[in-house]
Amino acid sequence: MIGERKIQKHKAKLGLYHSFWLLALMLLASGCSQNSLLTKPGYQKSQQAFVQGDAEQALVDFPRDAEKGTFITTMEKGYLSLIQGKPQIKELQKQAEVLEDRVRYHVSREARNFFYVQTPEDYYASEHEVIWLHFLLSWGYSLQEKYEEACVEARISSSLLSLPWSPVGHFDDPAMRLFLAGLWTMCGEWHEAQVDLRRAWFMDNSLTWAKDLAEHNDPPAHLFMVLGGPGPEPVWDPEFKANPLRSERQIRFKLRGRKSVLAMTDQRGIAIESHRSPDARPWYERHLVRESELHELILDSTYGGQAAVSGTVAGSKIAATSGMGTAVGIGGTALGALIIKYGSGDALAYGLAIAVASIEIGMKIAKEGYEESTSQLKQDLDPSTTYRFVRYLPEYLWMGWSDQAITYPVELRTPSAKIQIKQPNVLNTRTSVSVSYFPDAQPSCGYKIENGSFTFIPLRNAAGDCP
Repeated sequence: MIGERKIQKHKAKLGLYHSFWLLALMLLASGCSQNSLLTKPGYQKSQQAFVQGDAEQALVDFPRDAEKGTFITTMEKGYLSLIQGKPQIKELQKQAEVLEDRVRYHVSREARNFFYVQTPEDYYASEHEVIWLHFLLSWGYSLQEKYEEACVEARISSSLLSLPWSPVGHFDDPAMRLFLAGLWTMCGEWHEAQVDLRRAWFMDNSLTWAKDLAEHNDPPAHLFMVLGGPGPEPVWDPEFKANPLRSERQIRFKLRGRKSVLAMTDQRGIAIESHRSPDARPWYERHLVRESELHELILDSTYGGQAAVSGTVAGSKIAATSGMGTAVGIGGTALGALIIKYGSGDALAYGLAIAVASIEIGMKIAKEGYEESTSQLKQDLDPSTTYRFVRYLPEYLWMGWSDQAITYPVELRTPSAKIQIKQPNVLNTRTSVSVSYFPDAQPSCGYKIENGSFTFIPLRNAAGDCP
């Protein structure tokens, strides 16, 4: 009887242990699925739609479950919604609240000063990304006609661009100043808009049109801001220098926008002159410098381990396939020699043919193995596949304005496509402001996209092909 109780007690313990480990495994699996990182392949379908000007489909095809609710995905979904004229900014508000007290400073050895925000998920948001968070909120509040809140967010953005973080390496940007001027105009603060227009011209003297606009005592009756370019693409750019682990992981950002000339006309054919801002290249150049300063020790360790494992595996594969190819070549040559030695008649020809064919096959095996292994090694080492950054942001913008009466729809046209703006996004006092998105990238044919307040239509040439 006592023995039976011990057995039952032991079974109960085993059952408890089993349940515990089962629960642990379930939690582990759940954690792994929730913590999966965003990757370039995961964005492929969404990016294809976005390059075609279809922000709605880009949002439908947005990567699911990976980094859900984090800074990156919240920013990207917020941008995709806003360019459709939909101010879905609750998640952006939450991010702003979480990050409010997380601004930190980092001084590099070159005496450059960067500000950055460490998010709860351990992403270090770049300076331009932090400022764009407040840009998006200001834009969204204006769409909701909450102009006071919109001006508060514009003021935060202005502070981040203006505060003297250091005399060397202070972050400021003319394109961001121009968009900020548009946000001030939306929320009804033309005087503040004038300040940022002048600041943009001060940083880039080619922007004489911004200086001319700043000299207007009153805001224009109609202001148009067109966000151009689908955002940059990270590309692996290895530079084999003294430290191979650091140099091999280098990436660069490739801008994809074509910087086309944009023509603007209203329904009656009245032309509205447009002007393009500088591009976002400085944002990403600074991002890479700052990223290197922040993460060089961590990335050396992580990347170094990955490189060592990948290199060992690839080396083993190369050695194996090279050995196999050599064996085939030697074996075939030996067989050919035997046929030549002991054969008769056409034995010489057959023997030479076998030897030559064996060498060719052996070389092919070795070459294919080498290419496959080095290709896999490159894929393993390529940091652009898993590089984390906010993808959905503009590369530049066009601005245009008019004091004449405008009849909608207003057509915006480049050599490859056109946009029809059906109505302005914001009507604040005497000024109407329209914000739209134009991919201005390599065009595709055969679609017409209805996108809230504007329609995107690709153009064809006389032959019916894309220009």
